[in-house]
This record gives sequence, structure tokens and C-alpha cells, in this order.
Amino acid sequence: MTTPQTYDSDATFDPLDVVESILTEEGLEFERTPEGDLGFALSGDWRTYEMWFSWRPEGECLQLCCSLDVESGAGQALTEDRLPGLYELLCLVNQHVWFGHFEAFRDPEGGVPGLGLYDVVFRHTQAINPLERASVVASAHMINSAAEAVDRFYPAFDFWFKGAASARDAFAACLFETVGEA
Repeated sequence: MTTPQTYDSDATFDPLDVVESILTEEGLEFERTPEGDLGFALSGDWRTYEMWFSWRPEGECLQLCCSLDVESGAGQALTEDRLPGLYELLCLVNQHVWFGHFEAFRDPEGGVPGLGLYDVVFRHTQAINPLERASVVASAHMINSAAEAVDRFYPAFDFWFKGAASARDAFAACLFETVGEA
């Protein structure tokens, strides 16, 4: 089957304009990067998360990423010998994520002091039909899905990075559900 090619009729189409309208409506500040991404911060239950949208015309997809910026305990960087535990935790968590996924991101430039070479990133991608426009509802759903997933599973990654004995112990930290508010 042949798929239609990119927006031949409207070369100025930019799905990030739709995202800008959502962020403006929500009163959130945002910034376009020199690379063309759209960055913003969103307050969550555990911290303020740095998120960014990217439009990839070659793949006709809109991508949302969120860095968890989880810090290692006692100022230790994540070492190669702990990677299998991180990968196990990613597998445990991703089984419970409906939209998007978490992944280990390796910083090719040497990492951030105190964080090491690796960070955990939430990534969600929406394919955009070349014959349609980006939807406000679908784009808002991407933001909401990311915020819910990151808030739900941040404690597991935080606990693991700070020295949990195992990925299963860290995962157990985010399984409980509270009823009501204190």
C-alpha cells in the first residue's frame, strides 16, 4: 500500500503550533529551541518535569519526551554494573504503561555531574496522517498521558537510583494506591 507523502498542499503546516495553543490555553510557558523543538515545564506530584515536543516530518510523527532527571544516591553516578537492574525496572514499569514508554537515555557527551551517563526518559509518539492535521485533543492526551505515567512511576525510578536492593523492590514502591487525601 502506498502512503500519501507529506503535506504537499501545505508546506507551512507545523503540529507544534497546535501544542503551543494548548500550552497557551493552560497558561504554561514554553520555548522553541534552535533545533525546532518546543520545550516546557510541567509541575507534577513529585517535581517539575522538563518536557519537549518534536515534530519529525520525515516520519510524520509528533513526539513528546520527558526527562525524569533522577539523581543517584550519595552523589554516585549510575555505573555500567547497575544497568541490568535499570533495564529490569524499565521492563516492569513499561508493562503498566498504556501510552508511551520509559527508556534509558545515554548521554553521548559524558552525562551530567551527579547523574552519570544515563537518565530515564518518558517518550510518547503520535503518528499524524499526512491528509489530516494534528488534533488538539490528541496532543493534549499526549501531555496528560505523560504526566500521569511520570507521576505514577517516578517513585520507582527515584528509589532504584537512590540504591534500592532490586528493581522489584523499587517497582513495589509505586504499586500501592491511596484512597482519599490526608
